[in-house]
Amino acid sequence: MAKDTFESRLERLKDVVEKLESGDLPLEDGVALYKEGLELVKSCGKQLENARHEVKIVSDGLVKEFDALDALADESESA
Repeated sequence: MAKDTFESRLERLKDVVEKLESGDLPLEDGVALYKEGLELVKSCGKQLENARHEVKIVSDGLVKEFDALDALADESESA
């Protein structure tokens, strides 16, 4: 069984879209795939948002560290 990763969910979503676009499905199967696709989109979107938030936190922390280093360098040059 494949791990439930972002990449595996995205691949499954691509499969779902292809099947839905083919138009060769019975109505019940199409509705089930549509629902599955919506859940996959929601799950992938949430994971992307979480990753974006983590990157922002790390980036903001690095900017603060650089600002602190710049301030220390400016102080030592003034002295």
